[in-house]
This record gives sequence, C-alpha cells and structure tokens, in this order.
Amino acid sequence: MTTATLEVKGLRTVRYIPKSGEHQLSINLGLADASTVFEFAKQIGVQPEIVQIPSKSGIEIHALLICESLDTSPLSEGIKLSNKLDELTEQINPDAIRHVYGRTQAA
Repeated sequence: MTTATLEVKGLRTVRYIPKSGEHQLSINLGLADASTVFEFAKQIGVQPEIVQIPSKSGIEIHALLICESLDTSPLSEGIKLSNKLDELTEQINPDAIRHVYGRTQAA
C-alpha cells in the first residue's frame, strides 16, 4: 500500500505541530465514524472544519473541532471537554483523537 503525500485541493492544511501557544482538537476521519464525530461536535457546541494534516505517514483528513490560543478557555470548560472526550473514547477508536498543544521550545 502506498501513502498519499500530495495535499488535497480545497482543504485547509493544518500544521502537524501547532504554533506556540495553540491548542488543537481534531478527529481523524480515517479512524472514526463521521456521524459520531459530528454528533460529538454538536454536543460540545462547535462546528467542525474538515482539514488535512500532513504527517510522516501521509495526509490525514480530520474534523478540526478546536483551534485556539491556550489562554482563551476557562479551566471549567477544559474539565467539561475532558469529560466529553472520555465519553467519546467509548464510541470511537481512541487513536482517532488528536489533542495537541504548541509550546515554546527552549533555546
């Protein structure tokens, strides 16, 4: 099997490693049922954006649920999101969930 390395025209490309201070939550649609992902997005009150994420293994198509600065969400919202993510892992392959943070690298 070959790995796709070309980008998909018309889809926004999201960096594999987020920018410093950025928080991203996305679901790999190659590993999860899309209807379950969209229902989850509705539950947490977001509109998913279909994006592509280049990785070492090729292009991945994700539903991007959150892409924001780390300081924009209050702690209580993070706890609610964590609880919802726990529920989601019971419905889809947990490997489909991509929850990443960008950080400043030491010089």
